[in-house]
Amino acid sequence: MPYVFKGRLCGYICEECMEPLSRAKIRLYRIGKGRDVTSLAVAAPKDTFAILTDEQVAEKKPLLIAETEADEAGNFSFELGDKEKYKGEAFEVDVLCTTVPPHTPAREEFKPVQFSVTTLQPLWREREGGLFYAWDYCLPARLWCLIRGRFGVWVVCGRVTVCEDGKSTNVPVPSVKVRVFDVDWLQDDDLGSDITDAAGYFRIYYTPQNFRVTPFTPWINIEWVGGPDMYFRVETLLGTAILAEPRSAGRTPQRENRGPCTCVELCVDRDRIPPPPETLSVFNRIGGYNFLTQIDSGPTGDGKTLADDRAFFSTLRLNGVLSKTKNGNPLEYAFEVAAYDPTTNLLGPYTQIPLAQVAPTVIGTWEHWTGIFPNPIETKDYVLNGVAGPGVLVPQVTPDGWVRVPQESNPFAAEGNFVPGQGSYPGFINLISSSLRAFGTIDASQVQAGESAATGGTPLGRDYYFSLRMKVREAVTFGGPPVPGSEQFAGTCVRLAVMNTGYDNVSKNGSWVPHTVDGQLAIASLDIQELAGGGCVEITNSLTVKYTAAHPNLGSFSIGMTGPGGPYTFTLGGGGTADNRFGTATNDFNIVNLTDCAYLVRLSVNLLLTTGDSVPLPLLDEVAFCKST
Repeated sequence: MPYVFKGRLCGYICEECMEPLSRAKIRLYRIGKGRDVTSLAVAAPKDTFAILTDEQVAEKKPLLIAETEADEAGNFSFELGDKEKYKGEAFEVDVLCTTVPPHTPAREEFKPVQFSVTTLQPLWREREGGLFYAWDYCLPARLWCLIRGRFGVWVVCGRVTVCEDGKSTNVPVPSVKVRVFDVDWLQDDDLGSDITDAAGYFRIYYTPQNFRVTPFTPWINIEWVGGPDMYFRVETLLGTAILAEPRSAGRTPQRENRGPCTCVELCVDRDRIPPPPETLSVFNRIGGYNFLTQIDSGPTGDGKTLADDRAFFSTLRLNGVLSKTKNGNPLEYAFEVAAYDPTTNLLGPYTQIPLAQVAPTVIGTWEHWTGIFPNPIETKDYVLNGVAGPGVLVPQVTPDGWVRVPQESNPFAAEGNFVPGQGSYPGFINLISSSLRAFGTIDASQVQAGESAATGGTPLGRDYYFSLRMKVREAVTFGGPPVPGSEQFAGTCVRLAVMNTGYDNVSKNGSWVPHTVDGQLAIASLDIQELAGGGCVEITNSLTVKYTAAHPNLGSFSIGMTGPGGPYTFTLGGGGTADNRFGTATNDFNIVNLTDCAYLVRLSVNLLLTTGDSVPLPLLDEVAFCKST
């Protein structure tokens, strides 16, 4: 049974800012003879941290169990077992860094750094397929910044917020440019710049060469102090300054002679913050799939996901980028659908999707600054087709069925501010795809396990194809006429495969506890031939397992058996087509050799369907039997 050790490593730049130890190598070592394993395992990592010399790394090489590399998020995973000669004992965790974020090519004078973090005695927990232990650790700033300094890569991490009476309101200022300078004796050095994210955070990487170079370089490189003396400038993306600190700010104790890691909070007066630029609304996603790049959605496409060939079903989240305005006027939107003729495959006329075919949809979040700590910002979801309540607002809908994007735009006033596309799974509409046509149900009562899904003339069902598009327009007053000529299309998914047909009277539990089930997503039936005529018949020397798995978007399926000495497997024989598999499974074991006891055979069927955000759980059927000599 393998030992699975998973973890995540990061390092603090300061208390408010951390970064993953991406691309670092994690090495696991056995504990050397004569060392007190118990004392090492209970010690805090901050007390066991040590940067190793080349000689120390060489000495530990015979004790190496395994090594792996962390991904971009700092995650890593080991699977340890007989190959590594590992039996669950304690081990030492080392990290080897050849670069540090942002992983620019290292200069020759900077050598890789290996350091010991801690000794772990994992408390292994048994899970399906092995023993599992998870570990998450973030190096303190004093240690991680020491490592950063060894590579000559320095960093400024900060946040820009809105000022109110000279104090930060904790409201972020996104999409502004932050520049940092070093006060120098001849000319100030521009250390770098970054654009703030949606939460107002920025990160600027630079090297000591940025502030040690003078106009006389390479003859004279001089700084009055060891590190840069920092002052900042915050600009709009067009270059207009909204905060310009004086050079003297760089000579204050908080900004003078900074080291490899610096964190800073910058505050901008509210009246100097420019309004955000108007964005263009566009429909380009079904759930998490960009239909232009991740769905075969062209005029001749099959309408399924490109990566795993899934059709769509159930409720679909139609989303993309939503703007509050269009040409400065309030924006309204609606969706249209057109069906492909099942016979001619020609696209029919587009019709507007009524809100009766839309499930409640979070289109964004309303926010309001109250100043009441510890939670100074009040928020509510804007839910289309929702019910207004303490935490829910409902957007307006025009008499002709267009959704008006909420226009609140002042988070510091009672009206608040609407932020499109924020909240849990935001979208434009959650389309109930089963309402697009009468998909109906299929009566599978003629189909028994081991038989074709077409037995008795039973149809299998099929995918249907639809085209979806979004349209937007400008309106000056709610309910009034739109601005003439302002209506336009804002994204079209030309072809989408949808399958919502259900299956009734599906045979379940074979001859053991025979019954049928309605409303199944597919036909998934299992039986044991020896039980025919009586589910309590004991099995002695033969086991004949029959199965049927059928759906237009049939995925992988398997049959397994649990019981003493298991699990047991089967080879899936039989025939049929890619969407209609049936027949008899071949035992990968000898039934005669089984211990006398009860056993459970299970069929698990996966379907290639998706809502765009999730996939259906496997369909199951199972049959129990008793083995007797």
